[in-house]
Amino acid sequence: MINEQSMSYGAVIFDLFGTLVDDFVSSTGQMNTDLATALHVPIEPFTRVWRQTSEMRTNGTFQTVEASIEYVCGTLRVQVTAEQMMQAVQIRLQQIKRALQPRPDAVPTLMRLKDRGCKIGLLSNCSIEIPILWPETPFADLIDSAVFSSRERLKKPDPRTYHLACERLGVIPERCLYIADGENYELAAAASVGLHPVLIRNPTSQNRLELFRESIEWRGATIQSLAEILQLTSAVP
Repeated sequence: MINEQSMSYGAVIFDLFGTLVDDFVSSTGQMNTDLATALHVPIEPFTRVWRQTSEMRTNGTFQTVEASIEYVCGTLRVQVTAEQMMQAVQIRLQQIKRALQPRPDAVPTLMRLKDRGCKIGLLSNCSIEIPILWPETPFADLIDSAVFSSRERLKKPDPRTYHLACERLGVIPERCLYIADGENYELAAAASVGLHPVLIRNPTSQNRLELFRESIEWRGATIQSLAEILQLTSAVP
């Protein structure tokens, strides 16, 4: 339940996965299987090494889809053909494109915020596929500025990421809401630089305490759906 109804803000920065789109953790097993099959690589070793590259994919070590796949294959000492690589890249991009489908209330909420004159930002810890595909998503025309960890080589909860998101929107943190599902204490980090964090409840986070403990412990403003954000914002003078 929202507990800051008397306040209003002129800008909103959103998290991506678990917020504007669903968390795709439940489908990663099939994703890894499809990639390993395309590359003719044993599934279990591929999955193990691919998971080990999660931090590298998020922090911008790999600036192309090919680079991340090449790293895994090199670690496994497996050579793949150009055709196999091309197929694997296309599979990976299609996987991520499916994962970028907006939640039912995401686009209508963003449109309402735009109509009110709110500035809208995005701050996402994500692999390079997200900024590559971003122009093809329904979000591209609705979000004024998107900050991706893999492009900036800077990720939440580093306070610099929140400052960067605000700077690109041209707003001060105190005038800005931050909406997220509480991964790696991102809400507390947002509050530490002056933003007003709001937890959006995400059922999948309840089973992943190693990443989402903040969502269990959170005592600040909370919403169950994106549409509830409209209660917190007002038209910008």
